[in-house]
Amino acid sequence: MKVGFHVPQWGPMATRQGVLEVARCVEAAGLDSVWVSDHIVYPLQTVTAYPYAERRPFLLQEGYLEALTMLAAIAGATGRGELGTSVLVVPQREPLLLAKTAATIDVMSDGRLVLAVGSGWWREEFEALGAPFRTRGQRLDETIQALRLLWREGVAAFDGETVRFPEVACLPRPAREGGPPILVGGLTEPALRRAARLGDGWHGIGTRVERLQEIRLRLEELCSEAGRDPRTLGFSTSAGLPRDPAVAVERLSPVVRLGLDQLVLSTPARNPEELCERIESFAADVLPVLQEGAATR
Repeated sequence: MKVGFHVPQWGPMATRQGVLEVARCVEAAGLDSVWVSDHIVYPLQTVTAYPYAERRPFLLQEGYLEALTMLAAIAGATGRGELGTSVLVVPQREPLLLAKTAATIDVMSDGRLVLAVGSGWWREEFEALGAPFRTRGQRLDETIQALRLLWREGVAAFDGETVRFPEVACLPRPAREGGPPILVGGLTEPALRRAARLGDGWHGIGTRVERLQEIRLRLEELCSEAGRDPRTLGFSTSAGLPRDPAVAVERLSPVVRLGLDQLVLSTPARNPEELCERIESFAADVLPVLQEGAATR
């Protein structure tokens, strides 16, 4: 099982020093990856509810660093771990620019980029960016197909319902053959179907074991319907890390025993030094227990 951590992305820790200090700490602790999330703007007039908690974890006055720009900076400051998005709202982005940006980060990081992608939920953000909200699912499907085509061939055209471009060269290709792995995020039935059809893996959010078990079984069904070996689809989730190591073991162990391929953690802290202490404590005191439980499941 791979383990990664989110780096600071909003608030007073979201500075060059704060982001790179935490990214280097993750690498020094022997963990596998660093992760960022994604919002471009914060609409001041909005009625869309945050789907994952009672309130948004970020405030408009705290700012929000752009995801791919952050990973480019982290790529230059680290040398080993993977660089992930959890999740990138792909339908808000122009596909050719995304293909080139992702390939560039992959080249500059020696093949370390991983894209967990989603269709998005914040209607007003789509509207502010001039991106269609109603067709975002289809646009995500077609963008995934277009990205893979461009990364594989280097020169290609695409003629979909929502994504179209004439034959173009989009070079260089990514460092990783075939391009960065694409994990499909989301808890809904369309997201699960998309993961089974188009994803290298599925990426969720939370630690509700019953729900994750249901999703795992459904993904196996959908892979079989698509003529795909379910073992070829990765299974991962993002989760909060409790402050108490004993509570962390208690809460995360059942999730790990589901056969998790990747765990992406986030945890609040007052400053980068405190966040690094929590990452080091996790690596020393919690992760070995989780790994032992995973090995004996």
